[in-house]
Amino acid sequence: MLLKVLRIALAIGFVVDFSVAVLALFFQSALGPLLDIPLKDPAATTIAGGEFVVVSLLYIAIFRAPQRYRALLWLVALDQLFGVLLPAYEIARGNVVASWKTLGPMPGNALLAAIYLYGLAKIQPPSPPLLGTGLLQADLGEPP
Repeated sequence: MLLKVLRIALAIGFVVDFSVAVLALFFQSALGPLLDIPLKDPAATTIAGGEFVVVSLLYIAIFRAPQRYRALLWLVALDQLFGVLLPAYEIARGNVVASWKTLGPMPGNALLAAIYLYGLAKIQPPSPPLLGTGLLQADLGEPP
């Protein structure tokens, strides 16, 4: 059950980050109307879009083999925590408007971060390789 919930949460994280990456890389003018993020520096937005692509790839890797890449769950948890803390900080500074577009996703981001951290704590690391096969028991779907 935990792996199913974790995989759903990872898929949601991927969709969110990859969508923001596409907007930041190819449709920067849509960031303001869709996400209430002001576009002040197109170059910085492009660079951030590239970083979102990298994190999106991380979600895919963990999704495919959560036991093998469980140690990376803290990175995606941090990604989601930044989705809560950084907008809140910028709202407090007056750089971002406090609207449903900026405040609305925060509880979801916090929930995803909690799921990733719970997975990090509860998922067992993979078993050692089976002698002579180069495969892990998890790859074969066998219980350890």
